[in-house]
Amino acid sequence: MSGMPAVLPALAALVAALLFVRGWRLLRSDDIEGLDVGDLVLLSREQQKASSGGPMSRMGGALVPALRALLGPKGLRWLDRQVTLAGRPDGATADTVLRNAGTWIVMFGPIAVFTLLSGQFFLALLSVAAIVIMPLARLSRARRVRQERLDRDLPDFLDILSVTVSAGVAFRPALLRVAERYGGPLAEEMTLTLNQMANGASRRTAFTHLRDRNDSEALAQFVTAFLQSEELGAPLAQTLKQIALEMRRSSAQRMRRRAAQAAPRVTLVTSMVLVPGILVLVFVGMYIGSDVDFGSLFGGT
Repeated sequence: MSGMPAVLPALAALVAALLFVRGWRLLRSDDIEGLDVGDLVLLSREQQKASSGGPMSRMGGALVPALRALLGPKGLRWLDRQVTLAGRPDGATADTVLRNAGTWIVMFGPIAVFTLLSGQFFLALLSVAAIVIMPLARLSRARRVRQERLDRDLPDFLDILSVTVSAGVAFRPALLRVAERYGGPLAEEMTLTLNQMANGASRRTAFTHLRDRNDSEALAQFVTAFLQSEELGAPLAQTLKQIALEMRRSSAQRMRRRAAQAAPRVTLVTSMVLVPGILVLVFVGMYIGSDVDFGSLFGGT
């Protein structure tokens, strides 16, 4: 047992050397070498472009088939859903996220193994957490920013659409015209919805898909109210104005809820940071400004 600590650095060095050799072989080989037909079908254009990228990207791309098999169908559907909610930034797909995860595995995998063999379990856990969190962090931020912009832009978009419809333009041409001039993620979603209707989808089906591929609360309320008004035969222009008014009320309520949630956080930051600093300044100032001999006061020599 006494010789075990001396063996651990040797094992860590051996594992690091093996990982280096494996990474060098992946770097020198073709990404699609050794893949079966199913893996070749799943290989996206983004991964094929990555084969001509940097060394880390190439090694990360070689791990994509293994990561797909590890996640399974349910995990891949969940990941693709997250990419869809983020608006597929820069044409991203689930394979793009997996390639980024593979790159982080190449960078942090040896560190995790070395720290684990050295008995530093906390650092090993941090390395594994970085491999999982880092590829999803950018995706999560893009999703949050996109959904916030959808909520913010929807009332103004509906107002412009209502004015256009009131001018005598049919609904589909009016929606296309406003989307082309408005821009942003909301215009992209409306254009995709119009393309679905142009290719044979019913209005209900297209707008239901619009609601399902976004987690924006305001957009979901708009689709529900719009489909209900269409079934009841309500005037379209008046319906759009009413929906826009409700969206603004809902947006104001969400902002008030966020402000209420932020108040305890501000109080916590104030209590944890400012109050101790102020107390330190007060007591240090009292100590410096007074001539009391605290040593003799507490019985010291």
